[in-house]
Amino acid sequence: MGHRMRKTPEMQDYDLHVTTGALVIGVLGGLGIVIYGESLLGDIQGTGDSHPGNLANWQVDMGAACMGTAAFIVIFFLLELLGHKSKAHAWRATWPWLPLVGLTALASVIHFPVYVVILMCALDVGWAFYKTWAGRRASNPRGKVTNSTK
Repeated sequence: MGHRMRKTPEMQDYDLHVTTGALVIGVLGGLGIVIYGESLLGDIQGTGDSHPGNLANWQVDMGAACMGTAAFIVIFFLLELLGHKSKAHAWRATWPWLPLVGLTALASVIHFPVYVVILMCALDVGWAFYKTWAGRRASNPRGKVTNSTK
């Protein structure tokens, strides 16, 4: 029989580093889109010659937040896909973050008090972060070398 390769500590931590890096880059990309969205929607609101000119300030803010969360999810999915080369893995890492887009989209249509939106987003982010990392532990609880991790 041939020599079996064992995972080195660097290989075992690869999942953690890829997901952490993807989250950080996704958040930075999402923040950039929030800033761009605020500027874009603010300019549209300032023209006043079309229907978007009727947007309230809270709609502009939440619309930009919705754009930013959608950009975060797309960036996170693509980076997970590039890092792990598996659409299923990327989807498992990304799906817990999808309610954040729905929540910000709903908040851009219906006016909720700001503290409710912040609380709901914080709860969703905590849940999504937990689900993202729980999936890592459940699939390979002790970092054992399996056929799928060779």
